[in-house]
Amino acid sequence: MNMKRYVLVLLLTATLFSLCSCGPFVKSYSMPDLKLEGKSLGIMPFSSNIPEVGKVVSDTIGANLLKSGFKIVDRTHIGKILQEEGISYLEIDFPDYNKIGNLAGVNYLLVGNVAFSSATVRLLDTATGETLIVAVFRPSRISDSASAVDMGLYLAKSIGKELSRAANL
Repeated sequence: MNMKRYVLVLLLTATLFSLCSCGPFVKSYSMPDLKLEGKSLGIMPFSSNIPEVGKVVSDTIGANLLKSGFKIVDRTHIGKILQEEGISYLEIDFPDYNKIGNLAGVNYLLVGNVAFSSATVRLLDTATGETLIVAVFRPSRISDSASAVDMGLYLAKSIGKELSRAANL
């Protein structure tokens, strides 16, 4: 009787563990003492093997960060500004974030890269080019996948927490 109970508990524990570990992994990193002074954030067009996926992820993040207390300048507006200035953000290894920040009127830029079912997003200080926050999204298993909207939602939630903490919102 004790052996049956032991096996049952073991099976239930294994099932619960597998159900809890099926979701994606999303983690944000920032300096512990990070304090954000400005309240304007621009979202650059994200790079991706499939451009539409990068657009959906960046747009979803932007829409969900509206409640963060920051003024959000979306990727379409920044893309037009860059085009008018003849700056190709995809061809530049080290973009002039200060120039982009001044042109768009933002203190911070969100840049990202989406590859297959994973994504990395960085919040940069436009004055220094310094990376202030990094958020990483990846599936829990290689066979898992997520839609571009799901990626954007998970990343926005993770980045939003870091922004709120750093801006004392």
